[in-house]
Amino acid sequence: MGHELNNSQKQAVTHNEGPMMVLAGPGSGKTMVITHRVINLIEELKVDPSNILVITFTKAAAITMQNRFENLSDSNNNKKVLFGTFHSVFFRILKSYYDLNVSQIIMENKKLDVFKEIVRQLKIEYEDENEFINQVTTEISLIKNELINVKYYNAVSCSNEDFYKIYSLYEAYKREKRSIDFDDMLIKCYNLLSRNSKILSSWQSRFRYILIDEFQDINRVQYETIKLLAKPNNNLFIVGDDDQSIYSFRGAKPEFLLNFPEEFADTKKIILNNNYRSTKNIVKVSRSVIKNNHKRYIKNMITSNNDGKQPSVIETKDIGDEAKTVADNIMELSRDKNIPLSEIAIIYRTNIQARAIIDMFLDMNIPFIVRDKAAIIYDHWVAKDMISYMKLALDIKDKEALIRIINKPKRYISKAVLEISKKYSDNMWEGLYKHSQEKEWMTNRLDELQYQLQVIKKNRPYDIIKYIRKEIGYDGYLENYATYRKIGIEGLTEILNEIGESTKNFETIDEWFNHIEEYRQLMEESNNNVYKDSVTLTTMHSSKGLEFGIVWIIGAVEGLIPHEKSNRDKDIEEERRLFYVGMTRAKEHLYISYINNRYDEPAVQSRFLDEIYDYFSTKIEVGSIIDHKKFGKGIVINLNKKSVTVDFAKKGKIKLNIKFCIQNNLIKC
Repeated sequence: MGHELNNSQKQAVTHNEGPMMVLAGPGSGKTMVITHRVINLIEELKVDPSNILVITFTKAAAITMQNRFENLSDSNNNKKVLFGTFHSVFFRILKSYYDLNVSQIIMENKKLDVFKEIVRQLKIEYEDENEFINQVTTEISLIKNELINVKYYNAVSCSNEDFYKIYSLYEAYKREKRSIDFDDMLIKCYNLLSRNSKILSSWQSRFRYILIDEFQDINRVQYETIKLLAKPNNNLFIVGDDDQSIYSFRGAKPEFLLNFPEEFADTKKIILNNNYRSTKNIVKVSRSVIKNNHKRYIKNMITSNNDGKQPSVIETKDIGDEAKTVADNIMELSRDKNIPLSEIAIIYRTNIQARAIIDMFLDMNIPFIVRDKAAIIYDHWVAKDMISYMKLALDIKDKEALIRIINKPKRYISKAVLEISKKYSDNMWEGLYKHSQEKEWMTNRLDELQYQLQVIKKNRPYDIIKYIRKEIGYDGYLENYATYRKIGIEGLTEILNEIGESTKNFETIDEWFNHIEEYRQLMEESNNNVYKDSVTLTTMHSSKGLEFGIVWIIGAVEGLIPHEKSNRDKDIEEERRLFYVGMTRAKEHLYISYINNRYDEPAVQSRFLDEIYDYFSTKIEVGSIIDHKKFGKGIVINLNKKSVTVDFAKKGKIKLNIKFCIQNNLIKC
């Protein structure tokens, strides 16, 4: 960071004993505070290094923190300070009591294999095995981290009966193999310490000073365990920012940070509100958004950095136009202003939004890396269904494609008939028609499908998708599937819409198929771009902790940010925190784009943009000097919420639309 500790940082670092809550806004130097705090404990308060525990949320963060500390510290004795994640620390505690070793930990790949076997054993129906298992495992992890008894839990991913069976069989597997997974590390540690006072006392004596980074991300089982370990002295030093609490889907709650002073009497509070990362304009605009959340600590972020450029709100026609606008801007910045691509990030709410950007980068040969390990959209089972219809239209004998789509929508062709028909090596249709000879309804359905395939073969991919959805009835099939699975249909529909959007520029099926292959190759190559000069593509969730000279936030429309699934007030507040995290990644320039049409339907600007416009409006008052790109300088003589009347020296009195001027960067004030 390259600066001396400021007064707030010094107060945090030199805190004596008892609970301390450090509210650290974006770019405020929290890592520096934690490392200097550890040094102060050792050198000034003469604390034994082995009595200090520093917990972070990721292994990489723990290593970074430890390296920074050791670079600041001369003594080898100081290496006794324990830096680790919740999982590594809690596993260390478990090993002291149970006969456990690393080989007994079920890694994620193995865990998924176990669940696959369980689900197959139970013969649960689903469309995509990996998708279903990911939903179930995420849900199981959530209830464990929340310390919820599975017997009283209403499942979301499947029926309560199936969920309980899956859960029970997985627990039985672990008992039989004497294995634990990463969730067990947390729960078993909590149970051990809460039920065995002797062991708890031993670890309380060991960890007399506990420091926790990113406290806003803590979940219930972690919080309850830390509360046990911190007793009786409660020398608990927590650093976090409730405004950056964005992982509720993992069980993280800002309430743990908000209610900390109530849980721990005599908590001292320090606010780190000096942003060393961003320009004044970025700090002010992001502050104007987050202040609209009600359940938060007020921090009033400031910076000593220069004003910088005013953040830009940019209007685009649709997803394709937005991608072209972003790509053109990046090319200009790289070519004309020599800005490294590695200093540029494109941030979005959901992974699906990356598709149009990647397509455009493919056309314009812009190197990029994708931070999220997201599946390629064309590998989603809904996309595979669309592709299979087209493959079958091109090659009527494609068995794999036929089997995939024949009951989507339901045509009531039984599995038994399909299995027998598959044995007809040359033409599976022959087998299907043979078994329909005495079933006129079945023959009619097969004839209808063949006619539909002929229609598909003659059309453009974009029209084909619409035909499959509406005329063939795939949308209805999806509705029935979503109802059966007790899941929202919105996510599946969005995949379909995005696939349709991806076909717009292609005249033939073959052209689109070739594009898909190029897309796959580009995604594979992007994994090797880590060490190249590349633009970073990332979700808002994955952008946390990063910083870039230039940031584009795309898709600032209702339904994306805030997301359409966020209906409750607390959900909207988390969406606003996500938007705030995205904004505060920017050091020099922030672009925010929105689209007027999404999937051929009118789109509404995000409510968070209105909060930005409101901020710009408050900067203008009667008597202010306005500098307009076209009209020059003038004095504000009248204004209301939507418009301002300016008396320009050369043009006289002109009434301006504030929102339009802001969107088009026409005024400075």
